[in-house]
Amino acid sequence: MFLVLCVFSAATSAMFVQSVVSTISALRREQDDLKSLLKYSV
Repeated sequence: MFLVLCVFSAATSAMFVQSVVSTISALRREQDDLKSLLKYSV
């Protein structure tokens, strides 16, 4: 039972880290798009 709980918590932690990394990369992409849009609009 303890092993199952450890595996479950490790999977949950990995999914959380993946979610944070995905969010950060999406925000960086949006920031780069906004910068290029502002650069070409001026």
